[in-house]
Amino acid sequence: MADHVLQARILTGTRVGKIVLIPRMLISPSDTRLPFKMRRRQFPVCKNPKLCTSKGTIVMVTDLNTGSQTDLVLSSRAFRAMAKPSAGADKYLLKQGIVDVEYQRVPCNYGKRNLQVRVEEASKKPNYLAIKLLYQGGQTEVVGIDIAQEGSSQWSYMTRSHGAVWATDKVPTGALQFRFTVTGGYDGKTVWAKRVLPASWKAGMIYDAGVQITDIAQEGCDTCSHIWH
Repeated sequence: MADHVLQARILTGTRVGKIVLIPRMLISPSDTRLPFKMRRRQFPVCKNPKLCTSKGTIVMVTDLNTGSQTDLVLSSRAFRAMAKPSAGADKYLLKQGIVDVEYQRVPCNYGKRNLQVRVEEASKKPNYLAIKLLYQGGQTEVVGIDIAQEGSSQWSYMTRSHGAVWATDKVPTGALQFRFTVTGGYDGKTVWAKRVLPASWKAGMIYDAGVQITDIAQEGCDTCSHIWH
């Protein structure tokens, strides 16, 4: 198992001392309705000064698995990026199998890119709509999504299916608007995207939401901590 999984001990934060398993390979689901796209950035730092750079590296977490003790998913490329910048150091680090790390959550920065909504292939008019959020910036968590026909005040809620995928079997007709409930600061707010999907939306297409999410979740944000700890 050591060839594929790292055992690590958390050194700081609310789970200090906790032993976690960190896969060294990316995991892809076989069910196309359940893609892994959480898009969380973490900043892991290997604590072995003989093997690792003190700068750490930035990775993007692509899934949250609450059914195991895996807190951080790394590809071998990301794991090797923690090594010192000397010849062969990355390969030698990869062979260790177990390292102590500490990590913290850091903001995602997509520049001026807007939040985008991808209509998943499982979506079928008029009975089912599943969407995935792309380019969710800042240090935030979308904890709720409402959907309505453009210009309507008759909102219905979507349910988180998996990761960054939200779905509903109550699909309004016509062009669609969304309200995103987003954590940020010490609390949260609603981001209203007034026109996202056209009436002719199609599965597999990506649509610009016309809004950006750049908020930073401050320390002490209970809403964030109960999701990610």
